[in-house]
Amino acid sequence: MGQVDERFPKLYSAGNKYIIRECINGVELNKFLSHYQLTNSISEKILKLYDAMRKVNFNRLDSTLSHIFVTSEGNLKLIDTAKALRKKTRRPKLILRGLKKLGYKDDFLNYVKSRRPDLYSLWN
Repeated sequence: MGQVDERFPKLYSAGNKYIIRECINGVELNKFLSHYQLTNSISEKILKLYDAMRKVNFNRLDSTLSHIFVTSEGNLKLIDTAKALRKKTRRPKLILRGLKKLGYKDDFLNYVKSRRPDLYSLWN
């Protein structure tokens, strides 16, 4: 799961009590957005991350901003997907809550409304 999409770390090995995944060099999205503005490009990447979670059949289509990394190339990667199968969430409450804390929730939802009205009606 997730191995087919670049937005999730590669899995190298796993056993009963361990997992070895790709090391993600980047900055947590919440820290990134505390220094830089939310752009349309980042908003689009958040939407694509949401779609990727749905595509790989995650039950939890959500994450805290601290588990979304911005790489040096400007891509988003989702780490710590352990709850992706256990919890079921279709509305990204944690993402929206994190964006609200940073003052970007309305900007993000306005972007979603213009680009993906189907998601906007679900999320708002």
